[in-house]
Amino acid sequence: MDFTKFDSRSAADTPARLHLKDPANGEPLFADAGRTKPCIVLVRGTESRSVQAALRALQRAKLKDKPKKDEEVRSLEDLHGQMVDSAVPLVTGFENIARGEVALTTSEDDLRWFLNLQMINGQEGEKSFVEQVLAFASTRESYLGNANAR
Repeated sequence: MDFTKFDSRSAADTPARLHLKDPANGEPLFADAGRTKPCIVLVRGTESRSVQAALRALQRAKLKDKPKKDEEVRSLEDLHGQMVDSAVPLVTGFENIARGEVALTTSEDDLRWFLNLQMINGQEGEKSFVEQVLAFASTRESYLGNANAR
């Protein structure tokens, strides 16, 4: 049996298409009334070597700037900020998503704007965009579709 189909580390480097859902009701989002243009975020998997390198660099930078005494997450906004920081290296593009009349790019400003549109709230069935990105990126099925092939 060829086990390369289980190479989730390599597969995670290729962005997969996350069809966004409304953060309040979970309905799939479309950019048009005819529902032919899905709102897509291109996401790399968390097992990606390049993503892990980016997250490692982020962690090192935070440790360098961190005060000597360990700080705990103090608020929901602090936790949300950590989630956004973790999600930024995962997103590689957008389809049918705009900021006003301008298509979103992968600039740091656009990424953070998008990921900060809502905060996490812990309500069942309500998933912020950052939660959707992180959940998608950490699920092997999202980018390792060939593992179940027989």
